[in-house]
Order: sequence, then C-alpha cells, then structure tokens
Amino acid sequence: MSSANKRVHDLGSLIEGTKGNAAFAVVALQNANALSSRFGLGFSSASQQAFARRISDLLRSCDQMMALGTDKICVVFDELMDDNHVLLAGLKLERAFEEPFSLDEVSAHLEVRAGLVYYGNRERLRNLDVEDLYRFAETALGNAVERKVCFEISSEEAFAQMQKDWETNYELDKALKEHEITLDYQPKYRLNDGELVGAEAIVRWRRGGEIIPPQQFMPALNDTRQWELTLYTLRRAIREMCSFDAEIPIAINVGGRVLDHPSFMNTLRSELSIWGVAQGRLALEVRESRFDDAHTLAVLDELRSLGIAVVIDEFGRGQASLEKFRDLPVDEIKIDRTFITNLVDDQQDQQMTDAIIDLAHRFSKTVVADGVEDAATFEYLASAGCDIGQGFYLGAPLNESQFCRLTAQI
Repeated sequence: MSSANKRVHDLGSLIEGTKGNAAFAVVALQNANALSSRFGLGFSSASQQAFARRISDLLRSCDQMMALGTDKICVVFDELMDDNHVLLAGLKLERAFEEPFSLDEVSAHLEVRAGLVYYGNRERLRNLDVEDLYRFAETALGNAVERKVCFEISSEEAFAQMQKDWETNYELDKALKEHEITLDYQPKYRLNDGELVGAEAIVRWRRGGEIIPPQQFMPALNDTRQWELTLYTLRRAIREMCSFDAEIPIAINVGGRVLDHPSFMNTLRSELSIWGVAQGRLALEVRESRFDDAHTLAVLDELRSLGIAVVIDEFGRGQASLEKFRDLPVDEIKIDRTFITNLVDDQQDQQMTDAIIDLAHRFSKTVVADGVEDAATFEYLASAGCDIGQGFYLGAPLNESQFCRLTAQI
C-alpha cells in the first residue's frame, strides 16, 4: 500500500470509528519552520512534541487524533450535541496554545491554525468520502490562516461554495489545456500629457462565447491552479511583448501565494531570458494586504534589484502602515478603484485620494488611478497631481493585435 493510500485508509478508520455527531479537524503548527530557523532544530523538535502533547491532553476518551507529520494532526471530536459543542472544541484548542512553549529559558508561542467540519448530523456532509472531508477541513484551515485566527468552522453553505470552487478549478485546468485563457491589455496613460506609458495584462477566460471576468473565478482558485494560471500569464505576456513596438512596461497581477512559490524567481528570470525581454519591460502588481509579510517583502526587494517594477495594487484597502510606508519596496501606488468610482461627488473619497497622492509623492512613488471612467474623474485626478490613469475613458482593454496597432502609432 502506498503512503498516500495508507493515509487515506487510516483517516477512514479514524472517521468510521465515531459513535455520534462528530467534528473532523485538521490542526497545523503554522510557525514550525520559523521556530526551526530562529531557535534551532532542538527547540523545533521539542516544540513539535509539545504541539502534539497539548492536543492529546485536551481530548476526551471518545475523541481521536492521528498525526500526518510533525506539524499537522487530524482530530475527531466525537459525541457532540450541536454547533455550540463544535465551537467549544475550537475554543478549547485555542486555549491550549495560549501559553508559550519554553525550553532552556527560551520561549515562543506555538502558532496553531485549525479547520473544523461538523459532519455527523449534516445531511450533505455525512456521506462525504474521506478525501473530500479532508479537503473540506483543509479549506477551512486555509481560511483560518488567511484570516489569522486560530480556527474556522465550516458549514453546509461553505461546503456548497467549496464544491463550486472545486468545479471552477477543474474547469480552469481544462481551459488552460484548451487555450480558452487569453490576455487583454488595458492601456495606462500619463495624465498631464496623454502619453501611453504602459498597460495592465488582464486575464480573460473565454468559455462558450462568454467572457468570464477574473473577479468571478480568481478567488476560487487553489494554490496549484493559481500558480499554473500565473505561469501561463507570465509566459504569454512576455511572449506577446516581443510584438509590441513601444518598449513600455506591462503589469501582471501576482498573488501572494504565487510569490511564496519556491520556483517563482527562477521561472521569472528564465522566461525573460528565453524571450530576450528586458527586465524593465515587466511590472508586477501585488495587493496591499501582502505587504505585512516578511517573505513577500524580501521577494519584492529582489524583483526591484532586477529592474522589475513593483506596484501596490488596491492601495487604501489593506493595512500598509504609515510607519512602514517609506520603506516599502515599491515603485508605484495604484489607488483602489473604490475611491475613484464616486470621486467627483464624494468629498471623503476626494480627501483620501488627495492624501494618497501627496503621501506617495513625498516618498518618490508614482501614483496610478484605476477606474477612470469619465471626463470629470480624469480632470479631477489630473488637477490633483495623479501621475497615471487607466480606465474606459482613457482606453478599453485591447487584445494582442489591437494593442500592437496602438503601440505602432507611438
């Protein structure tokens, strides 16, 4: 029996042994690698043992656990009465890790995240096979990591959404193989003189004569599919750049999970080298919410050292603090379009936009406005000193051949 099959078999035995309404949980020691690199292997090994021991100590006689590794454990909380008991199980787990772990006068918090699925008395969840139940708990665990909370409990509604997400991932895999994914390019213009200074590559999923916008499918993608789509986008955009007459930067949206991929930097260098595209021709847009992550900041520093421009996307919605703003490894600030949509009529949006422009310029950052849809918005932004704009008033997204003709006119 292969190791994967054995794991499925063991999980099945764990779940089949439940007597009543039960919750299945996947619990992870999130900062295991950080503890190892900071305090050494001895401390890391002891902390992983403490992680398993604390979970074991909070279980009742009817509960069961199974280690999937040194930093991930599956738990079945059995004989639960209702949703409140599931919540209580999560809270007990959270309290078990409130105290830091100490060894030889060194202490550190064990950062634990968990995804729980209450499946025993749920009609739609009771008959899930082992792998689907595990994936469902892993999805809840991922949400807990994203929200930076100790645990998340999934519901039947969440399961229905997860099924849709699985279907989206499956369909996108087919779309990539069948060349249904293409790129459009939305021009970026300098506002004070109208010069074309760049473009944003926008992913288009053309399915059955219908164009599915990115916001409808991107949030559903798992890590693997995000990586595959970003890799496809990078390769296609870099290849198509070769046919553009103007040597202007093309911006590509890159998710934080893609930046975490161990092959990201080498892949990027390789693609630019293969096609002979100067690194300065590429810009990467990263959401503001990723700028509090140390690994992301290190990657962005490396990108800028190569001459690749970095853009904070959707600025104004995340948590980039003023304290850190001056040191952010970015070249451009893209104002979130929620501030631009009602800019002409909303005084608070005007004040926020003016403040972002002023702050960015004080630290020598270029300011881009996304969503310039009418003349009044264009005039306000130009008079406020915004550097660059994009939106339908300035230019609609164009396919490769259309954008080629546009660059040929420069």
